[in-house]
Amino acid sequence: MQVDGCTSSSSEIPHPAKRETWISGKMQSSSHSKDGHNAAGASKLLQDHQEPEDYLEHLMKEGSQEGDSGADLELPSWYDEQLFRRGQSYFSTYRFVMNAGMLAGLIAVLAIPSILRVLSCTRQSSTAFTAYRRYVRTIFHTQAWYNHNIADRGSRFWTSIAAVRRAHSRSSHACARQGAGQITQKDLALTQFGFIGFITMGAHRIKLKDQDFLEATTHMWRVLGYLLGIKDEYNICGRNWAESKLRLDIVMRKVYEPALANTGEDFKRMTEALINGLWHINTMLSVNANIFFAKRLACVKGYEYYSFDHENGVAQDPQQKLHYYDMGWWDRFIVSYGLFLVTYLHRYALVRWYLNFRVWLVDIFTYYLPYVAIWKFGPKSAYVRIFRNGGEAQDFALGLKDD
Repeated sequence: MQVDGCTSSSSEIPHPAKRETWISGKMQSSSHSKDGHNAAGASKLLQDHQEPEDYLEHLMKEGSQEGDSGADLELPSWYDEQLFRRGQSYFSTYRFVMNAGMLAGLIAVLAIPSILRVLSCTRQSSTAFTAYRRYVRTIFHTQAWYNHNIADRGSRFWTSIAAVRRAHSRSSHACARQGAGQITQKDLALTQFGFIGFITMGAHRIKLKDQDFLEATTHMWRVLGYLLGIKDEYNICGRNWAESKLRLDIVMRKVYEPALANTGEDFKRMTEALINGLWHINTMLSVNANIFFAKRLACVKGYEYYSFDHENGVAQDPQQKLHYYDMGWWDRFIVSYGLFLVTYLHRYALVRWYLNFRVWLVDIFTYYLPYVAIWKFGPKSAYVRIFRNGGEAQDFALGLKDD
C-alpha cells in the first residue's frame, strides 16, 4: 500500500497483448515460476483455487475501476492469530533481507504508471528531502505493523493502520480532483507486491527455504492488505502460500518484469529522489546499484549476476548484454558485495545476527539521532514522527500541485 502519499510517468505498462500472448482473453501461463519452482506442478495443488491468469485479468481490468473496499477496520473472518504473530516474529529473524526486499519493491512500484501519477500529484517523493520524509514514515509505519500487538485495539498497530488508510483516502480523492486518477484496487495490490513480492519470490536466491516463513508472512500481509482496503478478490496474498505464490509469480512475470524492462525518465527521476532521500539514513545506498537489485529480482533480462539467475524457465541468450558492466566501479562493488552477503553468508546465524543488528542500529539512529539528515536538512526537518506524544497519529500534509 502506498504509505502516505503517492507519483507520474509518461510511459504505461505495455498492454498484455503487446507484452505476452493472450489466448481467448487469458494470458498464457509459463510452466516455470520465477521463484525457481515449477508453476505447473503447483497448479495441480490448487484445483479449488482461482487460476492465476483469471486473478490477474480481473485485477488489471475490474481492479483498475474500483477504489478502497470500504470495509470496516475489523479483522477478517479468515484471520489466524497464531499465523499472523509468527509472521510478525520473522521480521526480527530476517530483518536485513526483508528490508532489502522491501526497498527493491518500493523501487519496482515506481515503474507502475498509475501509482507514479498519484505520487507526482501529492508531491511527497519528488525531491531528496520530500522522499526522505515520506519513506522514513513508510519505514516507521511498516515497523509498527510488525512490532505492535494486533490483539490490542488501542495499540499503535491499529493507530498506524487507520492513519495510512485515511491518508490513502485523502490522497485518492485529492488526486482524482486533479485529474491524476484515484488509488485503485489494482494500485493497492501492486503496491502490496512491493512489500511482499521480492522477499518471498526471491527466497530461493538466498537459500531461504523456511516454508513457515513464507506461509506466515503471506498470511500477515493478506491481513494487512484487507485492513488497508483491499478486497479479497484482489488481494495478492491468497488463502495459503501455494495460492499466494501463483498470484505473486504471475504479477511479477506479467506486470513487473515488463514494466521494469521498459522504464522511462520519470521512473529514474523518482528512484533518484527515493535513494538520495534514504541515503541520509544509509550512506551505502546507490541509485544504479539499487535499480540493478530491483530489476534482477524481477528477472529482467540483462540484469542477471549469478549463473543460477538464468534458472527461471527462460533460455539464456549468449548475446544478451549484461548491464552490470555499464555501471561504475562503486556501483559494481555495492552489487557484488551485497549479493555475496545475502547469497552465501546470510545463511549463517552469526552473520544473519550481525546484519540484522546493523539494520536495527540504523533504525535507532533514524529515530533518535538522524545525524546526516540533521546536517543536511536541519534538526526540525530531520526528525520524522508518525505518532504524537499521546499516541495519536501524526497527520501529514499533502503538497498538491495547486497548493
